[in-house]
Amino acid sequence: MKMKTTILSTAIAAALGLQASLPGHVLAEGSGSSSSGAAAAGSKPAAAAASSHAEAVYKAALPLLASSASLPAAIRYLNSNIYAVTPYQATVLTLKLENLHKAALKAWESKFQSSIVQRKLTSVYKAGASMSKLAESTDDTSLQSLLKSAGERGYKLETAEGSFFPVIDYAAYRKYRAYVTSDIGDYISVMSTEAELPPSKDNGLIISWGDVAARALAQEEFIQSYPKSNRISAVKALYSTYVINTFYGQNNTPLFHYDNLEMDLEAQKAYSSLLAKNNGSSPFLQKLDSFMKLMKENGYKLDDGVTEFLKSEVPQS
Repeated sequence: MKMKTTILSTAIAAALGLQASLPGHVLAEGSGSSSSGAAAAGSKPAAAAASSHAEAVYKAALPLLASSASLPAAIRYLNSNIYAVTPYQATVLTLKLENLHKAALKAWESKFQSSIVQRKLTSVYKAGASMSKLAESTDDTSLQSLLKSAGERGYKLETAEGSFFPVIDYAAYRKYRAYVTSDIGDYISVMSTEAELPPSKDNGLIISWGDVAARALAQEEFIQSYPKSNRISAVKALYSTYVINTFYGQNNTPLFHYDNLEMDLEAQKAYSSLLAKNNGSSPFLQKLDSFMKLMKENGYKLDDGVTEFLKSEVPQS
């Protein structure tokens, strides 16, 4: 991931009315000299036609992204036509789609909250199954309609603490990565990883300690590479959570065992392995390295020195 200019990103932020600019992307243009004036002249009509088509596709998509009621049509249209627009236009459309997904999510959550729906979902839910597959697995017409409608609008079903709820299916955004600007392509990678395998459920980590630290490292790299990305705030918030998880764990999966205050053995191995493979200038890795050196000196046990280190270097509030 590398930085580029901010010209394009400013235009995108203005178009979306969002909080920050995307790091811009200079679109590649042919720099070689033309073999003949005729060839150069002949290329102009073709380029103009392509630009006109991209603009037409882009403008046709905008009304579909104006209301959550048209989400199914918007998704179908983008899936079929996003290849035809410019990276700038593809980025605007993709971020508008995510904005719409976020705005409509609360209403969809309420549709799944009733005790009747929750009880019905208990008998059909299968981890990783799409909404359409779940709809096919029940004869209940009202539940079929709910699941099918949610799936057509770009949501998938998740569960935690005995409840079922829709979340944005970021894995479906992966098809747009080839067409958007590099920061949003990397943002899609970050978010689809989160959606496909959430880091925690029921107040405990469900991914390995190594994955926790590796995700934090990837998020830090995004933050360093794209400080003006339109989605920098979202990634920063995610990164903060992963830093806490790395150095503390969660209530049901603490980094230090409650009974003997010893650091989890798998975490010791995972962090040591990560540090051995990466020796760059990452602030996260530097902090983790200092922490692991301190832990080794302390026999990998939590004591006052370690507590003070964590309060100072990784405050929880």
